[in-house]
Amino acid sequence: MFRALRDSLKHTSIYTLGNLATRAVGFMMIPVYTHFLTPREYGVLDLLDLTIILFGMIVGAGMGSAIFRFYYAAETDAERRDVVGSALLFSTLVSGVLGIGVVLGAEQIASLVFRAPGYSSFLKLALLSFWIGTAGETCRNYLRVRQRSTVFVIASLIQLVVSLALNIYFIAFRRMGVYGFLLSSLITNVLASAALLIYTIGETGFSFSWIKTRAMLAFGAPFVLSGMGHFILNFADRYFLNLYSGLSQVGIYALGYKFGFMLNMLAVAPFLQMWEAQMFVVEKEANAKAVYARIFEYFAAALLLVLLGISIFIRDIIRIVASPEYGSAWKIVPLVSLAYVFNGWSQYFRLGMLLTRKTKPIGIIMAGSGALTLVLYFFLIRSYHAIGAATATLLAFAFMMVWTYAASQRLYPIPYDLKRIGVILGMAALCFAAAWGIDQVFEPTSLQAFVLRVLAFLCFPVALVRTGFFASEGVHRLQDLPTGIRNIIRGGEPAES
Repeated sequence: MFRALRDSLKHTSIYTLGNLATRAVGFMMIPVYTHFLTPREYGVLDLLDLTIILFGMIVGAGMGSAIFRFYYAAETDAERRDVVGSALLFSTLVSGVLGIGVVLGAEQIASLVFRAPGYSSFLKLALLSFWIGTAGETCRNYLRVRQRSTVFVIASLIQLVVSLALNIYFIAFRRMGVYGFLLSSLITNVLASAALLIYTIGETGFSFSWIKTRAMLAFGAPFVLSGMGHFILNFADRYFLNLYSGLSQVGIYALGYKFGFMLNMLAVAPFLQMWEAQMFVVEKEANAKAVYARIFEYFAAALLLVLLGISIFIRDIIRIVASPEYGSAWKIVPLVSLAYVFNGWSQYFRLGMLLTRKTKPIGIIMAGSGALTLVLYFFLIRSYHAIGAATATLLAFAFMMVWTYAASQRLYPIPYDLKRIGVILGMAALCFAAAWGIDQVFEPTSLQAFVLRVLAFLCFPVALVRTGFFASEGVHRLQDLPTGIRNIIRGGEPAES
């Protein structure tokens, strides 16, 4: 168990750095965006980005997930090369062919998406950037499947520097607005994809197998339906907001959602990047189910800690980094952050489906959750606008989590301690309630209120220790915590009680 925990922590920490690097541009650029882009322009950028994500969901055909399963299942180096080469060729060709069709209808699609004329050139430029970036994304999956986490981080950091410099130049100095952002993205994707292709093909050569491609498509096909449901759950609210409130409200909501999504960036995505490969390694251990259950407890606690940090201090953060035009964005952040806690748990609960290779329920669950989300969006956004959108997202993710847990447990029962999870969830709720109460009593911008919020936040890790959450790792007092963490990382035995 300790070796699995150690490996998980090691790769998660490295991927966290890499994921932070790739996502950091957006957060580092927030002061620039909110001073050089109006809320309407920021809303246009967000809708454009989401439209490209939707396109990628469709043309990807689940190849990203299929790479992990088929690479580890391959018995020879030649088969592994076929997996990588087939995924690379298929993704690049299909995205290019379908992209041509979208470009031909760009005027109509842009009018439908933005509900206003004049944005088709932005859509064409974004599609070109996406197509070039497709090859780079497949290469990144190769780095992950080989657990080349260091190379992954180095590539991400270089891309960060180039993208950050270009964004500042085009938006702040050249005042090119949305077009400057898209031009920066295109140049960055060209450079990154070229470098990653050279590295990947240098190691694997170029190989293609039609038989392997068909098998990977059969495995990944349910993920297309899953991806559509995922898109609805995560992003379709912007289209409803644009319909009922306009592009400016989309821009304000998008900023708040970006901070709520930070939980996914800081904790969920880095862990899952590692876990997609590591879960199959753990499967071979004699006590695999116990390891799965215990790792989930750490994952759950980590997400709740990040949730508290974001939710308690978000008003201070937005006041510092954003212009007053975007000031109301903080209100949706706690709701969106909690939604992504439930989303992270749901992703982990898929274990049974992935380990048994019965991925069909994933698509069904995502489709069902997506359908519910559309209903919630229609009623809540129309009446409550941004708060309604965030609430709909939270309810939908909670529904998906429960359904995923039930379906996966039927296929591969894991002894999760739900009572233990409920206790730490309750402790996090109490800490947040205390911080909220502080803001009602004291002026939120005062130093006194800030110090008290810090204390409310620190109560959570203290409570974890005091209630025995780390007891199986030999941590029974707060001062034991550093030793216990080092013990896990090194793979040692638990300390004596």
